[in-house]
Amino acid sequence: MTTPAGPLAIRPPYRLRTPRLLLRCMEPSDAALRKDAADSSGAFLEHFFPPTPEGPMSLDAHAAQIRKLRANFDLDQDRAHGAFEPETGRMLGEGGLIKRAGIDALEIGYWFRHDATGQGLATEMVSALVKTAFEFDKVKRMDLFCAPDNERSAAMARRLGFTFEGRLRDRQFAPHHPRGDLLCFTLLASEYPQTRAHQLPLEAFDFLGRRIA
Repeated sequence: MTTPAGPLAIRPPYRLRTPRLLLRCMEPSDAALRKDAADSSGAFLEHFFPPTPEGPMSLDAHAAQIRKLRANFDLDQDRAHGAFEPETGRMLGEGGLIKRAGIDALEIGYWFRHDATGQGLATEMVSALVKTAFEFDKVKRMDLFCAPDNERSAAMARRLGFTFEGRLRDRQFAPHHPRGDLLCFTLLASEYPQTRAHQLPLEAFDFLGRRIA
């Protein structure tokens, strides 16, 4: 994938297509789809969607989060993409490119519904965002953090060519995150051409739906 010359080159894609997924900026109508993905996953996603005393996270709470995520996306701040089945529209997960990694760097974060794991779809989603970060955002480094007991995420980071840099002790990057140790993985721009993300077929479309890659 090559990015176009001129003004479009600096505009982030709003929609991405991979062989099996549609990734896009989220909309108000996605709140119910997001709630279904979270509720159907139960304890598997409690870290991302902690239950309240009244039960699972409400539809209004999901809508409020989507409203904030969409605002950040439109302001070219953190960019969260929902991942959907192209044929059915079912929401499978969410992947974000987060701007707290420093200059010319992005952090990647994601979640995926439990009944869609084990098929390589989460890896495909993360690969698409890695490709976007290096080829559109032109970052020099990407970071991926996970809890020490999150073997799935650690294995994915290694599959995608990230290097384990160490264990960060007693960290909390956001108020809604639990405090604790984190494993730190990084991928450099010089290493990206040798990764599976670089080989992923990807189509990208701008805010107006025009193809830009």
